[in-house]
Amino acid sequence: MNDTQTSTDKRYYNYFQRANFRLASNKCDEAIEDYNEAINLNPTYAKSYKNRGLAYFTKGEVDRAIKDYNRAIELDPDNAHAYNNRGTAYSIKGEFHLAIKDFNKAIQLKPDLAEAYNGRGLTHQNKGEIDRAIEDYNKAIELRYDYAKAYNNRGIAYSHKRNAEQAIEDISKAIEFQPNLAGAYCNRGNAYVRKGLINLALKDYNEAIRLNPELAEAYCNRGVAYENKGELELAIEDYTKAIELQPDYAEAYNNRGVVYNKKDEVDLAIKNFSKAIELKSELANAYCSRGYAFWVKGKLELAIADYNMAIKLKPDFAEAYNNRGVTYFAKGEPKHAIEDLNKAIELQPDYAGAYNNRGVVWSGLQQWEKARLDLTVAKIIKKDSIVSFQPINKSVVDFEQIPGVKLPDDIAAMLTPPQT
Repeated sequence: MNDTQTSTDKRYYNYFQRANFRLASNKCDEAIEDYNEAINLNPTYAKSYKNRGLAYFTKGEVDRAIKDYNRAIELDPDNAHAYNNRGTAYSIKGEFHLAIKDFNKAIQLKPDLAEAYNGRGLTHQNKGEIDRAIEDYNKAIELRYDYAKAYNNRGIAYSHKRNAEQAIEDISKAIEFQPNLAGAYCNRGNAYVRKGLINLALKDYNEAIRLNPELAEAYCNRGVAYENKGELELAIEDYTKAIELQPDYAEAYNNRGVVYNKKDEVDLAIKNFSKAIELKSELANAYCSRGYAFWVKGKLELAIADYNMAIKLKPDFAEAYNNRGVTYFAKGEPKHAIEDLNKAIELQPDYAGAYNNRGVVWSGLQQWEKARLDLTVAKIIKKDSIVSFQPINKSVVDFEQIPGVKLPDDIAAMLTPPQT
């Protein structure tokens, strides 16, 4: 009896250990087979369920992972790592309340578990609670000074706060501690784009792709960098590659649509925006961008409907208010246009395009002092107000075709494109 029991113990533990090695080598299916054997031989060993859950999670089978974590917790209610892992799975599913509850329990059981602080921070970040996220990342780093993922995540949080300098510093630290962390290069590239350092961004995206050629996000973000450089064909190539790697990548469809808009291929743009919305109905940017495409085609009611939806989904979306204001002006509704442009400026006080467009509307109403002030502010903010003006009227000559409107010379000069 004892010999038989000892033999069984050795067998299940051998399967368990081999499964762990296979999981560490990312051989998830083989690891699961071994965990199955270990569980058959010893159905009450909590770690077998916990680790099999991690294998399922790594494969993207989140619900099966949660089922295994549940069983591990039933067998070992004080297993902080099982709570932490289940919290991560709930967070991925968007069940943030359950995730935070599990992370809290993990921290209660093991106050020095850096992973739980990092996971809770990421969950707060996904909820838009950026300051709380940073507090958790700080604690994770305090507990483990070389915790690359926590530095990377804190860098992303600082990017959300528009603190690109701090973001770059944190993500560079993550790369220092884990030089093969492809996502960190991708995230630092994003911070470089925000600072206008496009060549540095491209270098980071290239490295991310070298480290992980299947990282769709890196291709999508590199596409943004190429787009900012005006290299539109390269941008389309990258967005297309991102979609090939991840066919449900709504943001990549949206971004490709934006480039088609810039290339005046409006029907292709609308097709891409519509696909993005089909994949992710809450993607406010896609509605806003499709609204602009409808505006270009002269379908003003469809444009306004899309801007309405963008604003409903994202009430602080300054660009949507600006674009809707432009569309109202095109419809001959200057009062509604002013209301929307006021809101755009309230939401984003440095929005040069909105000041410029409001100046144009004031000009149409022959409110010259208001027009002069807004157009001047637009230029002070150091943006090209002519580009922002063009969606309303393509030239001063067109503008002066509005009955009864004669632009003062100084306002006409502000609205006249420079000679090339």
